[in-house]
This record gives sequence, structure tokens and C-alpha cells, in this order.
Amino acid sequence: MRKFLQKIRDNKLLLDGINVIAGFVLLIALLVFFITRLYLALLIAIWAAGLINMANGFKSMRAKKGGVMPGQSMVLLGFVILIGGTALVLSLMGFV
Repeated sequence: MRKFLQKIRDNKLLLDGINVIAGFVLLIALLVFFITRLYLALLIAIWAAGLINMANGFKSMRAKKGGVMPGQSMVLLGFVILIGGTALVLSLMGFV
């Protein structure tokens, strides 16, 4: 296990691993939502989508290109997806 974690750390694959896990969670949550119409699954899917967008933004910020940080807008969009999506689902559920 230690060698595996060291290889992830050396190759800077942590954000890619987060994207893969969040992608699987997103697919499963969307499948559950379309089958059962359970809004909690839609909320989990929105959180996974926001996390994927934020992880891609952090990955883009790590690779500095020309002194400009292009990943900041992706991180902000991921945050907007989290907040707006959560508010939308909670309003659909009748909590807001």
C-alpha cells in the first residue's frame, strides 16, 4: 500500500484519482435518480459534478501557463454548481 501511495504522490495523480472516483459516483447517482426519481441521488450527482469541476480547476492551476491561472474560473464554476445545484434540489424537495 505504501508503494502505491508513493507512486501516486510522485506522479501527482491524486486529482486524477479524485476525478475517477467522483465520475463513478456521478454515474451511479444519475442511474439511481433516473430509476427511482430520488432527489437525494440528484443532490449527490450535483456534488460529484462540482467536485470534478473543482478538481480539474486545481489541476489546471497547478500547471502555471504564462503566469496566468486559468483554473480559477473552473474552481469558481464548481463552487457555483455546488451552491446553485444544492439550492435547486432542496427547493425541489420542498425545504426552501
